[in-house]
Amino acid sequence: MKIKLDELARALEQSDVRQGYVDIQKGRVILLDEVTDENALDHVFEIEDDFEHFVPLPNLYDSEEKDTMRDFAAAQQEATRQRLEEALQGPGSTARFRQQVRHLFLLPAWQAFLHQHFLETARWWCEENQLDYEE
Repeated sequence: MKIKLDELARALEQSDVRQGYVDIQKGRVILLDEVTDENALDHVFEIEDDFEHFVPLPNLYDSEEKDTMRDFAAAQQEATRQRLEEALQGPGSTARFRQQVRHLFLLPAWQAFLHQHFLETARWWCEENQLDYEE
């Protein structure tokens, strides 16, 4: 069964706040909340009972966030790049970067860049785990 790359990318975007799994038999992505409803509990029990058919998703958001911000900044024109790179210096840099993105009206471009990054990561992750996927 093939995994939908876009669905996997969206799950990776949330990997900092929700644990995710890929059901390799059915090709579906499962996201769990800390507050679990009855449906989510069914998934938890299913994962426990049949763990060899589920691959946990890594928390890529936290580990790669600053590098992704630097890559986005590097892709901008000189003046914009400098402002974003300055925002990424020192403590509180993530919040300052996000403020600059909003201030410079770059939010749609940042979101598109981030989604593309997670699509590429999802593709790489599927290949590393030898999972079939569809674009």
